[in-house]
Amino acid sequence: MTSHPDISFSTRESLLRDFKRLGLHAGDGVFVHASMKSLGPVVGGPRTVVSALIDAVGEDGLIAMPGFSTDAYMPDWFDAESADAATVARVRDAVPGHDTTLTPCREMGVIAETFRTWPGTERSAHPCVSVAARGLDSAAYLDDHSLAWACGPDSPMGRFCARPNMKIMLLGVGWTRCSALHTAETLVAERRTKRRVFKQDGAWHDTPDVADDKGRLFPLVGQSFDEVGSIQRGTIGQADTRLFPYADLVTFAANELETLLKTVHSSA
Repeated sequence: MTSHPDISFSTRESLLRDFKRLGLHAGDGVFVHASMKSLGPVVGGPRTVVSALIDAVGEDGLIAMPGFSTDAYMPDWFDAESADAATVARVRDAVPGHDTTLTPCREMGVIAETFRTWPGTERSAHPCVSVAARGLDSAAYLDDHSLAWACGPDSPMGRFCARPNMKIMLLGVGWTRCSALHTAETLVAERRTKRRVFKQDGAWHDTPDVADDKGRLFPLVGQSFDEVGSIQRGTIGQADTRLFPYADLVTFAANELETLLKTVHSSA
């Protein structure tokens, strides 16, 4: 008789059990950052993951994921500084701009891209930092997404702070992937800033926003929150996962970033 090694894999039912065990309940809202690879084998792939999340929060719950995209930017492979003016103009004209339905968010991972196209999922209209959401009152959080300070109070990510039982799930990913940390930085007086240049409706826009962290301060903030925050830790499939209250993180991170940025500025 030929023996076969045990194969560990996840199904919709087992993932639902994992989500419930971690602390995700019916009626909860959850902003999910996820790595499909970290889950290990899943029967049905990302479709199964999204289905299990929907099962977990139920009809009164809300699921959100980043829909961040690049269709509205100049292509990253193009060096405008070394090109002549006519070529730059051709590329600028060819940039398609954001389309809420057609623009993919593949950089956010296959789970986020699957969720973006799921029946019933809606998407905010920001050309670069859109949010996809599905569930009770999702449109109220997505409407009127501010072009400037795209993660700030006038964005879905800012409004989620006020939703009861809103949580963040880091499924197989670290603190550098946590978009709510950008929301926290918009609340800091001496925040790091950048200009976000993008095309929308045939016109180019230049708006202020918080700068990219690039792994400098967010891991430090996350490490501190790991030590004192109300974090539920567990395994979803094979993925180490954190689940914690959305508003708690934003409030904590704003205070931590305030202190860290003062230190940075004083030593500059």
